[in-house]
Amino acid sequence: MYGPIYETSMMGLRFVVVTDEAMAQELLIKKGNSFSGRTQIRALLDHRNSPVYVALQDRHESWKRQRKWVHAAMAAASQAKFYGYVDREVKRYLMTLLVEPARFHDNARELTGRIMTTLSLDDATQSTRFGTKATETLRLMSVSGPIINALTPLYALCDMVGYNPWRKFEEERESKMRGWWRENLQVAKKRFLQGTLPDNTWSYRYLAQVAAGEGTANKNPGLEQSAEEEDFAACMLGFQTMVGVVTVAGPIQYFIMAMGMHPEWLKKMQEEIDRVCGDRMPTVADYEQLPTVRACVKESLRWRSTVPLGVPHRCEEDVEYRGVTIKKDDVVLACEWALNRVPEQYPDPENFRPERWLEPDWPTYMEPLSRYPNLREGKGMHTFGWGRRMCLGQSIADYELFIIGASVAWGFDLSLKKCPLTGEPLPFDDQATNSSVILEPKPFPMDFKPRSTERAKSIMQQYESIQAELRV
Repeated sequence: MYGPIYETSMMGLRFVVVTDEAMAQELLIKKGNSFSGRTQIRALLDHRNSPVYVALQDRHESWKRQRKWVHAAMAAASQAKFYGYVDREVKRYLMTLLVEPARFHDNARELTGRIMTTLSLDDATQSTRFGTKATETLRLMSVSGPIINALTPLYALCDMVGYNPWRKFEEERESKMRGWWRENLQVAKKRFLQGTLPDNTWSYRYLAQVAAGEGTANKNPGLEQSAEEEDFAACMLGFQTMVGVVTVAGPIQYFIMAMGMHPEWLKKMQEEIDRVCGDRMPTVADYEQLPTVRACVKESLRWRSTVPLGVPHRCEEDVEYRGVTIKKDDVVLACEWALNRVPEQYPDPENFRPERWLEPDWPTYMEPLSRYPNLREGKGMHTFGWGRRMCLGQSIADYELFIIGASVAWGFDLSLKKCPLTGEPLPFDDQATNSSVILEPKPFPMDFKPRSTERAKSIMQQYESIQAELRV
């Protein structure tokens, strides 16, 4: 209605909304040095300057240190295929689909939580707590959360009169969360010194660097740190663990929804998997030979974006763009939902069409199919953000969603749950979501049936083979 770029305002804050990919690239990538700030979320404390949430920080030394470290740790883990943690936990997830299929929503969140807490801390038992804390934090970040996120002057008014219940609540909540994260780091330090912390965890990687004295003149075998430095590291590890729980759980559920609503694509995936893998469960070694799986995964993210408004970019200096001045502190939003529905780039945008990534007649097609589509590069990558603020978790999202999607299709026939009286599929709203910054669908009914008795036995055998390695 308003064209590819327009502006609006709320409570004195100006928003520039972009719905054209080329314009978003001009502003947020080519001119990205001017559009990489963050806006203050009123219900949180001074997150732009504190070490708590790296994704919500402004660009300063703390942000640069954390982002550089996480980028290197993620790259090393990706090269090592995430040390087998994803594959192991997916085998457990298949077992949960076998024995308690109705809980597939909750178990998807548990799956991503167990992967992240194992990768970070070697402690999958903390997955539920990280998931709960992530949900709590996302609620506080959302416009649908505390009223002060929309009615921001109210916060300043409460400060002025000397009683601010939102500030008091968040000071207590954040303090407890940071204390918990520091406890996790201290436990990791103790295990590192005892020699019981696995060397393929992020906490080990960080502590090994501390012990080696990286960035300092002397080695530090006792891992002695100031309270400030320990807090910095605890927040860095804690936030990356927490954010990794919520960013993939939604796409898993939307993938499952799409397969139930589009059984013809589930069948195409299963035929491809059976041809390549036979009776064995797919692995990342099959990645190049399973383009249909990758296309269904990528189309799920386009079809139902989990961050539909995009992440706000605060303008850090006045910028002239196409004759209009975007002023310092204005907010630019590259609207993901709209970008995914530009008909010239995504014909028939409202419908689930994985062939757009597989057939040459579609604008999004790329060759070779042994490489594309994926979630790491190529067309349609704005799901992961822009420029200097692009998400660092692309590689693990690509790995997780490929293994999960391929494994679920290998093991199960998925279908919409039917009414036992009428035989008709139970109706549900496939666009109903929670009201958070990062969306997940409202629970919807699905049926999971093992594709054969042999597949069910294989799922149980694979679970038994890794059961001793799991912390539950």
